[in-house]
Amino acid sequence: MKKSILFLFALSLMVVSCEKDETTKKTTLEGVVKEFKFIDGVSTKDVAKQSLADMNAWVTELNAINKDAEAKQGKSGKIGKRYVNAKGVETVQIIKKGLIGALQLNQFNYALMGGVRTAKTAAERKAAVDKAVKYLLGTKELKTRDEYSKEGNAFGKYMMSVAGSKKYADIDKKIAASIETAYANADKPEEYAKALLQLNNYVGTVIAMRAVYYMHKYTGKLRKEFNGENVHELSEGLGFAYSLQFAYNPTHKPSMFHLTPEQAKKITEVNLWSEEGKKFVEEQAAAIAKEFNFTVEDALAKK
Repeated sequence: MKKSILFLFALSLMVVSCEKDETTKKTTLEGVVKEFKFIDGVSTKDVAKQSLADMNAWVTELNAINKDAEAKQGKSGKIGKRYVNAKGVETVQIIKKGLIGALQLNQFNYALMGGVRTAKTAAERKAAVDKAVKYLLGTKELKTRDEYSKEGNAFGKYMMSVAGSKKYADIDKKIAASIETAYANADKPEEYAKALLQLNNYVGTVIAMRAVYYMHKYTGKLRKEFNGENVHELSEGLGFAYSLQFAYNPTHKPSMFHLTPEQAKKITEVNLWSEEGKKFVEEQAAAIAKEFNFTVEDALAKK
């Protein structure tokens, strides 16, 4: 009996020690990228070069937060179970959701555009789609939200969230159908390109829908209570908005993508403590919805 008690006591000390180590260990960008474990061999070399400076700066900022201090306006620290910067943003969520764009969407678009612009044969066009799908879904076989989440596929997880919306209830199936249409028309360059543009539109819409959902819903909640949960969810929305600089825009206005890097970065720099900051987030949510041809109400409505 005494040995059992001593064992349990020692085990409890070990658990406490592990929990303490978990809060004090340093975050690395390579470590966060490796959480996208469904992509074999993924590393920071796959992250868009234009975002590497942003990502590394956020990692440095995250590691500098005093985990024992209570956060307040102008001072980073802890709010509930979350760690925020001096502007009240949960930095790690900017990194994680920003990587959906800077990693998944960036490589996805790079592969698809290669298929449209440089592929000369049907086999090369199919190979381009295969490479793109590897970064977006891992496999052409659709999975559940929980399965995508378990394997570390952030885009897949949130695609299934959008599939639970009233307006885009079947967007997962439309994405799969667009992939199959591109395959079926690999020997017809114009039809192939048309299918990929449609696919890009659906992919960008997924990210935009989640950005608007989190940004609008949790800005309102944050006004009522500035707590860890609301900060966490709103910060996810800011990270999704950052990812929209990698959502391809076929009109090429004002750039190849729906948001410029400057516009996307500015959204992440908002001061959530201030009323002006909250108003700015809501304005940006409405602007994103308009850009992608849906409404704020669409982003909030479930099927």
